[in-house]
Amino acid sequence: MELLILVMHDSAVMDEILVRMMEAGIRGGTLLDCEGALQALADSTLAKPPVFSSLQRYLNPESKEKSKLLLSAMTAENIKLAHKIVLEITGGLNRENTGVFLTVPLGFTDGLHAE
Repeated sequence: MELLILVMHDSAVMDEILVRMMEAGIRGGTLLDCEGALQALADSTLAKPPVFSSLQRYLNPESKEKSKLLLSAMTAENIKLAHKIVLEITGGLNRENTGVFLTVPLGFTDGLHAE
């Protein structure tokens, strides 16, 4: 088993990914709202670090839409299928502000139920 960690900048894209994964038989997981570190700094009332002023022009401080974080334990086979779905929908994750797909091996699990 592996833990899929998928962060998508666009929540509508995450919705489409979840629908396609369910259609492919991949079920289960936890979906959380999240935000990037630079966005959190833009919203912070604390003094900005010196490098932040040069990065702030790339941010849209008016945008309050959160990114989506999916955590899902699945087999290596389903990881490959999920990755294929993500690439088909996004066209690839190599563009900035698209998303991040990574996995972590799970040594022990409890409470996961086979369908």
